[in-house]
Order: sequence, then C-alpha cells, then structure tokens
Amino acid sequence: MSFCVDYFLKFTRISAATLKYYDDEYGSLNRANISYFKSVEGLFVGNTNYDGRFRENYSPKKEDKKTLRILLMGDSFVEGIDVFSVNHFAQYIETILSKKLNRKVEVLNCGRGNATIHTMSYYFYNYLSKKYDIDLVLLFTEGRDIYDSGDGNSYPSTFYKLDSFNNLVKGENWKNTPEYNLHKKLLSMPILKYYENSGYFRLLYRAIARTRIQGFKQITFGKFFDAPKELNYHNSTSHDELSRITKKLYDTLSTFNKGQVVFVLRNKPTYTPAIEEYISAKNYKYFNLADTFDDFNIKNTKIDAYYFKATNTYGGHWNNDGHKTVGTFLANKIYTHFNEFVMPGYEK
Repeated sequence: MSFCVDYFLKFTRISAATLKYYDDEYGSLNRANISYFKSVEGLFVGNTNYDGRFRENYSPKKEDKKTLRILLMGDSFVEGIDVFSVNHFAQYIETILSKKLNRKVEVLNCGRGNATIHTMSYYFYNYLSKKYDIDLVLLFTEGRDIYDSGDGNSYPSTFYKLDSFNNLVKGENWKNTPEYNLHKKLLSMPILKYYENSGYFRLLYRAIARTRIQGFKQITFGKFFDAPKELNYHNSTSHDELSRITKKLYDTLSTFNKGQVVFVLRNKPTYTPAIEEYISAKNYKYFNLADTFDDFNIKNTKIDAYYFKATNTYGGHWNNDGHKTVGTFLANKIYTHFNEFVMPGYEK
C-alpha cells in the first residue's frame, strides 16, 4: 500500500522532483532531465536538460562553427525559473541577435540559484569552460560578490578562495555542514539509499521549503488567511570595499579567451558602487542594468519589472516585462560592441 501511494505521489506529479543534488566535486547542482514546476512568484513549468540547465538543450560542442555561442552565469536572476522559458531574457537575446547578425545564436543558461562569483567561477573554470564551446560569457555580478569567501559559503558548493600566496584554491567547507553529513548518512543506509526519489520525501521537502518562504498561516489557510501583500524587496546601498578574492576573480575572469567576458552589473537589491568603480578603472568590458531600470520600473515607463500580478507579490526577481527588457538591452549592447570581441567568421 505504501509503495502504491508513493508511486501515485510521484507519477501524478503531486510531489514534484527535488531540483538539487550533491555532486562530490562541485556541490549543489540541478538534477538532469527532470520536469519541474514552480509558482512562488510567477509561474514556471519546464524541464532541465542533460546537464541540469533550464530553457535549452544545446550540445556541448557547436554543430556549426558560425553559430554564436553565449554562456550566461549568475544566480537565480539568470536561472530565471519564475517565468516560462519562452519569456526568459535569453530567448530575447537569441531572437534579436540572430536577426541582427543573420547568424544562429545559442544562449546557454548556466545560472544557479543563490550562487556567488566564488562558486560560479570555480564551476566555470573546472567544468563549463572545458566541456562547452564558448564564444562569449555574460557574467552577472552583484553586491554579495564583493565579500571574502572565507572558510565557508552560504551556497553549498565548491568555491574559490585565496591561499597565503594569493593563488586561487578551492574551498569545500560545504562538505562539513550538518545537511550534507545527514545526506551521506542516509545514502549509506540500504533502506534509505534512494530517499531522494521517494514521493513522500519530495512532498515533505517542498512543504518545508514552501512554509519557510510563505509562512505557516499562508500555507495552512490559503485564501482564508487575509494577509496583506507587502513589498518585501527593498533597495539598499553598500559602501563596502571589494575583498581581495573578488578583485582576483574579476581580474582572472576578464582574461578568459582573450577578453571574451562581459560583466553584467545588477544593482538590486543592493547597489554596490565599488563594483563598477573597480571594473571601470580596470577597463574591463561591462554592461550596467541600471541603464535600463529606474528603481523598480523599466526606465522611462511606469511598468514595474519586479511585480508578479498572478501572485500579487514582489518576490525579488524579474517578471515577464523585466526579462524582455533585460534581454533586449543585452542583445542591443552586444550588437553595438560586437567588433570589440573576437568572433572568427563573423562580420556585420
């Protein structure tokens, strides 16, 4: 009977698949080839591909050398699973650039929710840059990136830190966390070895996660809990300086493939002037999203880029209008500065 209920929970998708798993080398990654549903802010229904990415299923190597291959790195803003894939800003980049360049354009979405530059760069240099054909990298950076990775990291993944000689070395402190140790212990027990595939576990996991996000009363009483919807996404300014590891990573990433990295500055929720000051002083290529947003609104409009009408919430990410604006802005920026990049076989 228990088996039948578990089967029912999984295959009727009442209990959706857990998104994350632990990789021994890189830490928390998205599971490959799963169907996923999310409705906390907007609405997302989609699948991960063979490598755990959302939106597309491009192979590691380009089928046509003339194809422009752009790789996106960043946190949940880049991952973008609050809108349908067709509304993701990567789709606008592909569509607009393909028309302008008269070439096929492929955009790989390698965003990872909650990831910082310390974890993104480690995964990039040790995995993505070795496995994939990449012409151009758009690396989204924001306030959390300026701090020292230290002896730990808020995201349970392998990250870069500095040794005493100012060299980049890996940090794996996530392997010492209670959550990971519990995970390993459960895997060592024959009866619980496949706990992550259990419908019961999935249901419990999502219930706990959703309760943390929305609150017990909202989850329990639903529409009968008349809680006022408030703006829970506030702007702030940080005048902190960049850490040594952050400067080192900016310097290192800027040299990838002879300068084929563009830093995309995201100034919300925390505006950090030190990022633009450093990158600008070093003459690194960057695009600033402040050029297209005015507080929460799209510049020169009254359109709110962060408000989700369906759920009446400010969850913290871009809505459909926000993604369209970002995608259009980045596509036009890339086209305008196209001759500054090394793109063999491409001509305007």
